[in-house]
Amino acid sequence: MKRKPPIPHQLFSRTLLSCAAATALLPQGAWALDLAQSPPGTKEPYVAPNVIISIDDSGSMNFRLDTESASGASSQTEPNSDGTWPMTSRRVNVLKYALVGKNGSGGIFRDTTLLPDKKIRLAWQGMWNNGNSSNADNVDSADSRGAVQMNTNSMRPLQSTHRANFISFISNLNPGGGTPSHLMFSQADSYMRRGLSKNGPWASDPGNTGAPYLACRRNYHIMMTDGRWNGTATGVPDSTRRDNATNLALSDNMVYGGSGAADQKKSALYRDTSTGTTLADWAFYSWATPMQTSGLTGTMQPTADYRKAPSVETFTNDSGSSVTLDRYWNPRYNPATWPHMVTYTIGFSKMAFDWSYSSITRPTQMVPFGYDGSFPDLAKGSTTWPNLTASTESRNALDLWHAALNGRGRFYAVEKGEDLEKAFREIFGQINTQTDPDLTSTATSGSNASRNDVGKFTGAYEPQNYWKGFVTAETVQKDGTTVSTASWGGKNTADKLDAISDINTRLILTWSNKWDSNRYRGGVPFKWATDDSFLSSAQKASLGLNSNDVIAKTGTKGENILNYVRGDRRYEGSETSGYTTSSPFRERKSRQGDIINSVVWFTGKPSSNYALPGYLSFVSGSSRPAVIYVGGNDGMLHGFSAVDGSEKIAYVPRGIIPSLKSLADPTFNTSHRYFVDGSPMTGDVYLSSGSNSFWRTLLVGTLGAGGKGYFVLDVTNPDSANLSGGTPGFSEANAQALVKLDRSRDASETPTCPLTGISAAELAACTQEVAEDRDIGHITARPVLDENDPMRTTQITAMNDGRWAVVMGNGYNSSNQRPVLLIQYLDGNQELLRIPVTADIPGTGLAADNGLSAPSLVDINGDGRPDVAYAGDNLGNLWKFDITSARPSKWQVALGGQPLFTARGPTALNSSLRTNVQPITVAPTVQANDRTMAKGSGKDAKIVRVGGMMVAFGTGRNVTKDDPNNVQVQTLYSVLDETRYRFTDNTRTLIEVHPGDASCSRGGDCIPTPKAWGVGVTTAKLAKQTITELGNGDFATVDTVDKLGVTTWSDFNGWYMDMPAIGERLLKPMEFYDGSNILVMYSQVPAKGSNVDVSVESCESTSVDEERQYRTMINIMDGLRPTVQLVDMNKDGKYNSDDSGVSRARVSKGSHNLITQKKNILDIDAKNNKEPLAPMPEESLRPSWRQVK
Repeated sequence: MKRKPPIPHQLFSRTLLSCAAATALLPQGAWALDLAQSPPGTKEPYVAPNVIISIDDSGSMNFRLDTESASGASSQTEPNSDGTWPMTSRRVNVLKYALVGKNGSGGIFRDTTLLPDKKIRLAWQGMWNNGNSSNADNVDSADSRGAVQMNTNSMRPLQSTHRANFISFISNLNPGGGTPSHLMFSQADSYMRRGLSKNGPWASDPGNTGAPYLACRRNYHIMMTDGRWNGTATGVPDSTRRDNATNLALSDNMVYGGSGAADQKKSALYRDTSTGTTLADWAFYSWATPMQTSGLTGTMQPTADYRKAPSVETFTNDSGSSVTLDRYWNPRYNPATWPHMVTYTIGFSKMAFDWSYSSITRPTQMVPFGYDGSFPDLAKGSTTWPNLTASTESRNALDLWHAALNGRGRFYAVEKGEDLEKAFREIFGQINTQTDPDLTSTATSGSNASRNDVGKFTGAYEPQNYWKGFVTAETVQKDGTTVSTASWGGKNTADKLDAISDINTRLILTWSNKWDSNRYRGGVPFKWATDDSFLSSAQKASLGLNSNDVIAKTGTKGENILNYVRGDRRYEGSETSGYTTSSPFRERKSRQGDIINSVVWFTGKPSSNYALPGYLSFVSGSSRPAVIYVGGNDGMLHGFSAVDGSEKIAYVPRGIIPSLKSLADPTFNTSHRYFVDGSPMTGDVYLSSGSNSFWRTLLVGTLGAGGKGYFVLDVTNPDSANLSGGTPGFSEANAQALVKLDRSRDASETPTCPLTGISAAELAACTQEVAEDRDIGHITARPVLDENDPMRTTQITAMNDGRWAVVMGNGYNSSNQRPVLLIQYLDGNQELLRIPVTADIPGTGLAADNGLSAPSLVDINGDGRPDVAYAGDNLGNLWKFDITSARPSKWQVALGGQPLFTARGPTALNSSLRTNVQPITVAPTVQANDRTMAKGSGKDAKIVRVGGMMVAFGTGRNVTKDDPNNVQVQTLYSVLDETRYRFTDNTRTLIEVHPGDASCSRGGDCIPTPKAWGVGVTTAKLAKQTITELGNGDFATVDTVDKLGVTTWSDFNGWYMDMPAIGERLLKPMEFYDGSNILVMYSQVPAKGSNVDVSVESCESTSVDEERQYRTMINIMDGLRPTVQLVDMNKDGKYNSDDSGVSRARVSKGSHNLITQKKNILDIDAKNNKEPLAPMPEESLRPSWRQVK
């Protein structure tokens, strides 16, 4: 578990096992799985938040930015070309531009990316409404009966007319009058407390439909003013609920301002000494006092950032004053579980953030205010907020900061004109964060931010936006910060696709199954043709009637459906206004569909560092642009430029063509299904054609739950032009050269040979293909990465017969229902070699479908060619495959056809009865055993190496509809494989399994016979380790029950550790931590959800169990926790005994990347939350496979 320095590549990337070769070579069902077709826990309705904007249109808004006067003010109405505003600009003109822009530039309310239709519901009010917009002066207006009245500025979804009315209101502002800020707070609060009715802000469709009134709808008040309040200080309705209240019971039974000193200290930040009502009192009242006490449906939940916030957080200023706040009382977060309103404030002039009160200094950061300055002193009560009245105007600016803290929002102190739009954008960005799309996979363009900036690409999906998907690009900089990638222009891939004006410019390829000249036609453009020059007749028939059929309706013409998949929006109907015969196709929010289980794959310049003929020239001659590849449930694999996000290529696999028309069916929005949901991978291979040999970069993609099988593309040259050596560029003319192979099938398709009138040889080939396809199922496993180079997969490789292949598990629901190792050759005739673990007969149905997951390939002798493979199946069997021979006919299941080990789990946590089948769905992680053991006694006692290999794997599955509900205990195992190997001849180029001596015991001078350990931990003699949770379970230690040490290695064959969280399982590949023997395991309790209609607002999302994820760090050799502290549990910046030895922590859901940054390892999640972990200590060690890479 010690860190090793990087060493340059040699001939191939040598593995640990190649360096262990000295030790190894010398003495020492018929019922298929019901696969899920939508992500569990993500069919959650979107509930648009209520936002009230209070605009200051007082007389001072006519002043210059830099003075409290209009003298010399300019009439400039838009910023300079560099985005800045002259300080002589009038404040009102800056405000207008920030909110509504001018001449197509600026204006957040014209930005439909930030604020698309129905993203929020909006109401507004002006202090004086000097623009004279209809009823814009008081959001809380009522009719003659006192009932809520629907006015132009009343709460409505932000779209069309309502958006235009707000833009008109802002455009016509004409400053005048004073600054009655209290009135703005009072009216906003009163409006939200009005009786429930169809005209009120709680209505499901204000002005039209009342119930249901949703308690989970969030409410925000944005108060923007350029000065200090003056005039009458309107009082809150209940003076006992101001911010200086004592013993105030909040709705969650927490006590604010308790009588004890400790309780008083918790609320010190929020309290003031004012005898009258302040803006802070109003903000506190709107947050702490439920807006509605009855009649609402559902419940409010704490915000997501609160749920994952640290339990305590320390704030320090430059003077050394510090305070530690509990999560609940930390103003960064919002714990409220009752109907409430959050307050954001913007002070738009020096008058609004400068005060004559020397006891309080403002924070260093202004937009928004940070948490230094006097913040720590206010939070611990050593400094208090002063008494504020109408006569203390010189210090009343403090109230805006105080109000934002009390309202659990932020205060933005804006002095520069260009910062006003920034403030509004950030506020709405924070509001949008509460409804962020689900983030799925993340790819990085490098793993070490200390050496270079790291590109981070994240796939996402939005069920509420009719299954829209996209990829975003960010850069993790050398200092650990994350910023949007500038060359993408603030756009994502969906934005880029939606901006295309002509869909015919998209390069989309597919596979034609038309039999032509003794072969399938293969790669063709995904376009319609009246003949079979592109898709075959059968493929076109599956899309719909021929487009030449004059009686065919729009929705049944295959050409229209094909063009819809390509991105044609002409025939889309509307979920709101309905579907017609002329607009029959499903409404989309984007051409790009959801990305859920497909992992984003980054392909840059060739980097495998093979010392093979021509490879150096291949690398040096390559100037290809980087591309990211990802599967989408819009029916395509997409390739996007990593430089700017534009689409370079797309591919529609043969196997999903029969189901493509369902994408156009309006029911898809509520009955989602997967298409290209598997994960792509690329690798460099050496191919031959006649007398020519050349290097190519090939992509292998799978359909996941969307279909069976896989496909292969040539992605060597992403430019449109061919290279001088003949390497095909990305163009329709090169379709057949780019699409190398497609062995995908629809999930319901039975392998048959449909060809007629063919020769005997062709029939034999077709029959062979059918037999092979019966062993190909849904391949859902993620690519297995090279431990030394996470940009490279180990599954695309040269084999010991000298040919290049991709090695995969056959997946689930194959016709034969058995585990099979697939070796698909990528060169020559592209044969498929299968190594089944059982005979070639259909399953009995008792297996509930079996299949092999992704294999871990191990190169024993360091020649760059795998010699063994380990992979698990659906019944908990860990299989080993022997592929050492140069003759493929000798490749076989190792250990006499028996699994190395079969996993069985306990019937309950800590139960001794272990009879539950534990599926293995993730590739194992392998390491040479470097431990020693005692051998002999007395004068014969000696210390010898244990030898062999540790094969670590976890159990659990999440591919079927019922899997998320499975609560059976799953387990992490690390099992010893004692097999030794020997060279086959004096050339020392090939190895074979040494048969060993049956009488040999471990650690002797003889060679042990390879052994299978049988079923279960007792038979296999595995040492037990356990997890001890601390406190609320967010942290835990790994503790030893049976110690694996020098004196006990003769008693055990590995170790195991049951996962303690209910429903916890391993669904992601493990990796080694910082060049050590420490495994990093990210295990999940999968999300669970209900089948609600995502297009209808509902609080049912609160019944959905969000994914929970845990990061556990444990030594692969002996199951011990790290001997150095790696996790900072108490967040004090130190890694020591105060952290209680924890090596397990609950972390955020979704993908995580470990990136080296200066002195730390950063654990960065999909939303860019960062946790610093300690690096392993630098120590000199014997050479290992990671060193000699």
